[in-house]
Amino acid sequence: MKRMTVKSAALVTGFLAATAPVMAAQSTANLAVTATVADTCAITATTALAFATIDGGSVTDESVNGILTVVCTSAKTGVTVDMAGGNNASGGQRRMSDGGTAFLPYNIHSDSGHASEVAIDGEIYNGDVSAAVPLLINVYGQIPSGSYTAGVYTDTILVTLTY
Repeated sequence: MKRMTVKSAALVTGFLAATAPVMAAQSTANLAVTATVADTCAITATTALAFATIDGGSVTDESVNGILTVVCTSAKTGVTVDMAGGNNASGGQRRMSDGGTAFLPYNIHSDSGHASEVAIDGEIYNGDVSAAVPLLINVYGQIPSGSYTAGVYTDTILVTLTY
């Protein structure tokens, strides 16, 4: 009987050794992650100055609002935004063209009451910009009173951000 117990113990020990989980080896490392955000600013014309259809046979005083957006990756002081005269300016007057010989005058203002006109190559903004917070600059366009020739008129104004 003693012999059978020894055999049973050997058999159980062999069975446990065969079914015991094998432990996997592990090794760890750290992966470095880096990035550099450039110190920049950008300006976009978020909302264009799009005037409604004007009745060319009557006097008009059409006004619209546009938006410029400035975003900088770090806080900036003394930021300026200047507006050129457009492709068709003449004698200090911004003008849209119908692509031919007709022109439609317009003015740019920094306020909705049209008290502060932005001259050709003049500043529409001078101040500070916070880091990563969009600065919205309202631009107000106005077509002076007058009767104008029928047509589709366009212009493009170069806007310059200095920081």
